[in-house]
Amino acid sequence: MLLPSYYQSYRAFQQALEQMGRTITAKDLELTMLRENFQEVQQVFQGQILNLSVDDIAPDFASRWQSLQTEIYKQMRLLETDLMLLQASRSSATRLSRQTGLKNRLSTLIQYCQELGTSG
Repeated sequence: MLLPSYYQSYRAFQQALEQMGRTITAKDLELTMLRENFQEVQQVFQGQILNLSVDDIAPDFASRWQSLQTEIYKQMRLLETDLMLLQASRSSATRLSRQTGLKNRLSTLIQYCQELGTSG
């Protein structure tokens, strides 16, 4: 079981991820806007998600929560790499491939938020 403040943190993180998802699926992808969205996602992640403590988690859920936190951290690092690769892509085929990778990574992160938002 998570504290209400934890649910709020995951909800804010999910909303930032969803906004980034809307930007990447826009007809005319603006890399500047995407980078700004990523910075917002990163701020919420660092300010709200990384500060959460296992001490406040029910013991029967602590292990699962720690596993998901580790996965979220890993996916955030990969999201940053994906964004850099997208920005460096020169051909439209490579760019499209990188966009798809970013969308998939965002979907995975949103899925983790949803799982944590309904757990407990």
